[in-house]
Amino acid sequence: MWEIEDYLRQQRRNLEQMFDYRYSQLIVVFGALIQEGYLDESQLSGLSDDKREEIRHFLAWHARA
Repeated sequence: MWEIEDYLRQQRRNLEQMFDYRYSQLIVVFGALIQEGYLDESQLSGLSDDKREEIRHFLAWHARA
């Protein structure tokens, strides 16, 4: 039973992290959503070039890790 609780707790944390829409976290959230396949970079066309570049940098950094 404790294993189930641990699993569910971890899943909740993953969801909370994935959908953290605080402005300060958007680069990380969008980058993670692109990595997971839930979002495509072309869908971010409304963001400034600077923000899209930060997301690309985030993705490149995570690709190396």
